[in-house]
Amino acid sequence: MHSHLAQRLRRNSLSSVPPQRSSPDYSTALADLSARILYRSPLPSQSNLPVFVLNAAAFPDAKEADYDALLPYVLSRLPGEEELIGGKGYEVLFLAGGGDDGPTTAKKGRPGWGWFVQAYHVLTRAMRKRLQKLYIVHERAWVRVLVEMFSTIVSPKFRKKIIHVSTLTALALHLPIEDFLIPPSAYLHDRRLSPDIHAPYVTGCRAFSASHPFPISPEGERRLPRVLRETSSFVLLEENVKTEGIFRIPAHNRLIGTLREAYDRGQKFIIWKEDNVVLPIQRVRSIEGYGEVEEIDNKDGYGLHLATGLIKLWYRDLRNPVIPPSAYKEVVRLFGDSETPISLDQLSEFFSPDSKWSPLPVTSRTAVTTHLLPLLAEVVTYQEYNKMTPFNLAVCFTPALIRGPDPAEDLKIGEIARRVVAAGIQQWSQGLMEACGLGANQFRASLQPPSRYEDYEDPLEEKPKLPPRMRTAEVDTEGQTEGIILEDNDAPSPTADNPPPLPPRRPPPPEGGGPAQVLRRKPAPPLAEPPT
Repeated sequence: MHSHLAQRLRRNSLSSVPPQRSSPDYSTALADLSARILYRSPLPSQSNLPVFVLNAAAFPDAKEADYDALLPYVLSRLPGEEELIGGKGYEVLFLAGGGDDGPTTAKKGRPGWGWFVQAYHVLTRAMRKRLQKLYIVHERAWVRVLVEMFSTIVSPKFRKKIIHVSTLTALALHLPIEDFLIPPSAYLHDRRLSPDIHAPYVTGCRAFSASHPFPISPEGERRLPRVLRETSSFVLLEENVKTEGIFRIPAHNRLIGTLREAYDRGQKFIIWKEDNVVLPIQRVRSIEGYGEVEEIDNKDGYGLHLATGLIKLWYRDLRNPVIPPSAYKEVVRLFGDSETPISLDQLSEFFSPDSKWSPLPVTSRTAVTTHLLPLLAEVVTYQEYNKMTPFNLAVCFTPALIRGPDPAEDLKIGEIARRVVAAGIQQWSQGLMEACGLGANQFRASLQPPSRYEDYEDPLEEKPKLPPRMRTAEVDTEGQTEGIILEDNDAPSPTADNPPPLPPRRPPPPEGGGPAQVLRRKPAPPLAEPPT
């Protein structure tokens, strides 16, 4: 009886309406925390319903936070009564993993089961009835217990709305995950369960290791890939480019891998945020819910050092290195003497895309002159703050430009390449830019998003079409760049319409030319009688 009265008193204390912003009881800290826990994804679901992402990794420790006071701020982020009555409903994506599952992370305390039941009853009838689907990803033990309790005690119909999936790859079979704003904590937890994330029809070579690293628009104009546009724009924001040690501090290894997958998958919403510096997302300004994107917490965005690490990874993962092994001898001949300064004419002939004598491939020269040297030259202008001189930047980037079969040769050529890259950065604004055929504002213009929305995302590479005979062989044509394509010799040939002819029969014996030779079979041995 005492517990029953306590629950009734607690029910009366819970509210679904937070204080007004002008009220002295309004808490900005609780409002910011609720924005991390529950936020609206910018794009609707395939059923054209709003999708709300519930991030369990953002739940605070119950020993430190007042969940009763936090609840109305969280519930206020759900659709209002008028919107639900006039609309079709909404969907919830519950990311149940992450947060307290690290080996060195203290386990968070959570509120008791009674709090969840009372919180459910605080929801209005429209909120409960208009929930169309609940996707639960990375389900934990306490979530399973909570779902069973709601399904059997609170609302038996609740079970029919739940879809359980174990990983983001499994979720991609139900929802286009590339359309949703997924926090880094969910990616990190998913990486512990699966080595990668695969989404049907969208995963592939799009940003990294592409055979054509610079997409071409229908008008024939070459543009920077999306990953270089966004990361470079974020790096060059004034508050970020002054950061000491930029391009020198390594990034989180697992987050770098998830970001690479996200860009190759065409993830539409990747939030770049460092402290209070946010990279605007031009593609969603006209979409309802854009405000939720801007109020994402720093812990749910990607920082500066991840952006610089992703730029270096893009150059490292080019199918052919910027300085290929075939150019080593020519590089040593041109720049091997460390006592001789490198002239502007030498750099122009070496880096210019129009050069006829450069040992570098055209793709390498295009990448260096349209992105690498202009970017690093702008970073150097803030060396008073970031302490990054041309030589320091060359030291950071040279390992990403060389990738030969012999590490010893790479080490030798690396010393020369550092001098060349450092000289290119230093002389870029001293005439090298004009000598390579680029204008003063061309680099900044290339960082702007394409004018057409369809060109914002890089195209997904299609597998090359094989001749009819080669289509029967299961060949990894995407990862093969050279060599012989082997076929399955046991596979039937599609060109063979008729079976091969039988061998000719033995010719008949000649007429009257002698006795016919008749083949006689050897008689079988007699059967042995069984012993009596």
